[in-house]
Amino acid sequence: MIHPEQFATLLQQYLNDTLDAPGLELFRQALQQEQYRQLFEAAIDQQLLQSPPAGPDEVKERLWSQLRPAQTPRAAWWPRVAAAASIALLLSAGIYFWKNHPTTPKAPITAQKNLPVPGSSKAILTLADGTQVPLDSSGATVARQGNASLQLSGGVLAYNGNGTTGPLQYNMLQVPRGGQFRIVLADGSRVWLNAASSLRYPASFTGSDRTVELTGEAYFEIAPAPNQPFFVKVQHTTIQVLGTSFNVNAYTEEPSIRTTLVEGAIALKTPKATTRIQPGQQASTTADGSTQVMAAPDVEEIVAWKNGYFLFNHEKIPGVMRQIARWYDVEVEYAGKVPADREFGGKINRNSSIEEVIRILELSKIHVKLSHHKIIVQP
Repeated sequence: MIHPEQFATLLQQYLNDTLDAPGLELFRQALQQEQYRQLFEAAIDQQLLQSPPAGPDEVKERLWSQLRPAQTPRAAWWPRVAAAASIALLLSAGIYFWKNHPTTPKAPITAQKNLPVPGSSKAILTLADGTQVPLDSSGATVARQGNASLQLSGGVLAYNGNGTTGPLQYNMLQVPRGGQFRIVLADGSRVWLNAASSLRYPASFTGSDRTVELTGEAYFEIAPAPNQPFFVKVQHTTIQVLGTSFNVNAYTEEPSIRTTLVEGAIALKTPKATTRIQPGQQASTTADGSTQVMAAPDVEEIVAWKNGYFLFNHEKIPGVMRQIARWYDVEVEYAGKVPADREFGGKINRNSSIEEVIRILELSKIHVKLSHHKIIVQP
């Protein structure tokens, strides 16, 4: 089996167009191994974070075509892509492999017992009467409220039936650190809840509007109901839903509430102003109610958690570690001064073991040590 340092050398030679025929054959053989194929795919994805000269699918096809047995001369676009890739992948902190850096963590972690594990589908449902129901990915009827039943299947909680009448009865779905869950509300709206998040919502929407309360992060797909506007209350902000799909990141440890619209339209109301955003825009709201709108955010990066992976695009170390801490339910400690301006890019499957994540961090020159359920970040 090829050693990671050797693979990194072959990759750099490939990017520099200096790989000879035997090296190219060895590189092809290495890519038959899943771990190296994923690294090469990540390299392609990282290149596309730059300004690609062609569409993403076309670039990927051309990159892979160079590794097939029937070789063709490299097209004129290659030097431009390779130059960007060399800077993005090999000179800046930001991807999984580095030729001249250690390929294993400084402290062994395989000998440790009870290592943190990736998150899974789990949550606590608190009904209006105070009853608490633990939820996982199994299938069952977990409760009844009025004429509605709460069905659990595959990590999704769904309301079936007409629900209750009369005064609103609020339930609470709480997802712990190291968890993730989905819920289909009584009106058919779908909500994905990230780790360390909660949603307070009516068992049935019988009033003039549909209002829920969020802490943490969630992705919403709202069912249309023109006569019942949908509102999401989060900290000091109320989001009025005028469309369908959007992501809200409102963790208290983050510097601002970030609301990203994928489809439709939403309006954010704070004590200072009402701000309306369009698809492909992100609103950042600070604690004093000030809102700034950013055009063309990286939507794939923002909703990556919902799709099963971490995606970092020019992310600082604290931002990377906050996401890892919530998903693996670990504490993070900083030993010494960590460069505040270092940025990272890359893609990590959220099913990766903590050992794999630490190796990736080490290869990306983020020096960490795992001690029980604590990750210590070192200069």
